[in-house]
Amino acid sequence: MLHKSFISNIEIYSDQWNKLRLGRLTSSKMSAIMGEKPFQTGAMSYLYQKAGESVTGQTLAEDEGPIEDENTVWGLQTEPEAINLFGKSRGLKYLVVQKLIFDPAGKSSSTPDALWIIDSSVIQEDCYNVATVEVKCPRKYHRFFPLYACDTPAKLKKGYSSYYWQVLDQMLSCNSSLGYFVCYHPLFPVGKNFRVIEFRKIDLWEDFKLLQQRKDSAIVKLNELILEFKK
Repeated sequence: MLHKSFISNIEIYSDQWNKLRLGRLTSSKMSAIMGEKPFQTGAMSYLYQKAGESVTGQTLAEDEGPIEDENTVWGLQTEPEAINLFGKSRGLKYLVVQKLIFDPAGKSSSTPDALWIIDSSVIQEDCYNVATVEVKCPRKYHRFFPLYACDTPAKLKKGYSSYYWQVLDQMLSCNSSLGYFVCYHPLFPVGKNFRVIEFRKIDLWEDFKLLQQRKDSAIVKLNELILEFKK
């Protein structure tokens, strides 16, 4: 269940969005901490980056915010189409798009491309039961073909682990038992241009446990690094 207070109205890629993400682990980069062993080089580089953001209030990361090139413009144009197709495929009247999800007291954030609000909790009135949706629209054909070929979470994990862990962390951040990964290319024939992979938490329980453990450990390490410079 997703706490309603964790759903922000901050516009994606805005100054406020970038500022709030400073020093927080994000779903899009969660694969950095999911190496074969904890705290490998990639994980530590990511934690140093996030600790530096917390201390200085600035980011020097090249991948923060949208990079204005033809691939990003393509993605910004086609992702709404893919989200609309996903909604129609599930018979949904609406989806909540690009909401920054975060616990004000936490050290992480997530911005799923869409949220499917299934219903309000009958147990907790201040919570929603949601499913997350992540969309990828590779422009170049040599990137679309292999991504489209992934039709299960296991295949996505093997071929595109960063996308796999991104979906899992979005689900974790939203306390969701259901998530979706969507691959789309508008130039391909209808029926062969749109792929949906369903993620069910119950089927991926061991990876969810591992992700939670790694994330908890990473946040402890991150706080230690920050404390060193704030003594």
